[in-house]
Amino acid sequence: MDLTDVFGMRPFTPREAAELGITHRQWLSICKEAVRMRRGVYVTALGADDRTRQAQRIAAQLVTRPHHFAIGTSAACLLGLPNPSLIPWDRLPVAIAGRQRRTGRGVQRGNQDPIRTAWGLCTDLIDTATTVAAELPLPEALMVTDGVARRLAGTTDRFELASEDCRNEVRRRLTHSAEHPALRLADPAAESPAESFYRGHMILAGFPEPRCGVPLPGASGRQYFADLVLDGLIIEIDGALKYRTVDDLLNEKRREDDLRAMGNPFHRVPAGDLFAHPDAEMSRLRGAQGRLALPA
Repeated sequence: MDLTDVFGMRPFTPREAAELGITHRQWLSICKEAVRMRRGVYVTALGADDRTRQAQRIAAQLVTRPHHFAIGTSAACLLGLPNPSLIPWDRLPVAIAGRQRRTGRGVQRGNQDPIRTAWGLCTDLIDTATTVAAELPLPEALMVTDGVARRLAGTTDRFELASEDCRNEVRRRLTHSAEHPALRLADPAAESPAESFYRGHMILAGFPEPRCGVPLPGASGRQYFADLVLDGLIIEIDGALKYRTVDDLLNEKRREDDLRAMGNPFHRVPAGDLFAHPDAEMSRLRGAQGRLALPA
């Protein structure tokens, strides 16, 4: 029997294998090929990507603990939310909770009502956002709470996501039972973790809260959406995958020219520079604002 057909990439125990009719002799052969996650817990193979490998690590802690569940960044991993860290998922610690705190085993006390995922129990979107907002600095927390806000909005319409009504309703739901800056500032119109990270640093640096995903027309009449807008300044966060081809570069140049023709100034932020030197990027932003204030 191929256990991958039964368990997929999910961790399993010898007892679960035995319940499928696997004999002890067959198990001795199978466990030579399986990957041991911890004592008495195996997977048929490790995941090909860091999120899957982290989900396996989390599930390996939960599979023998029926009343425990993932919390914080571990719940964010299982829910498919952005990674709020600058390191791969599988280098983050596993965070789980149960009815009683067990410090020596890394188990926190949790009172939330968990939901079931393919990897095991974890906190729901709002409880996950609340935990992350309480534990992480604002820029990193916004990477998760913005992702939660987008999911809670329940729409992919970019005009609706950018609307004040949608933003206010999502923030109301997030702050119903807890008050943290990353919950009050969560924005469903934020499209990438880099935008969220940048916005968090802007607020910490004393800038007003920018608008996210702002709909703007170009001189040609075409409709565009700006990553961030602050006092009329369009701020674009350029990720590593934004310019994969020459056509990508040309299309972005035409887009910028079209928006500039409407009198919109631009400020571009390379995502790599942002994550490496966020304070320097805040200084660049102040310089861009200062140049706008100079007389023409």
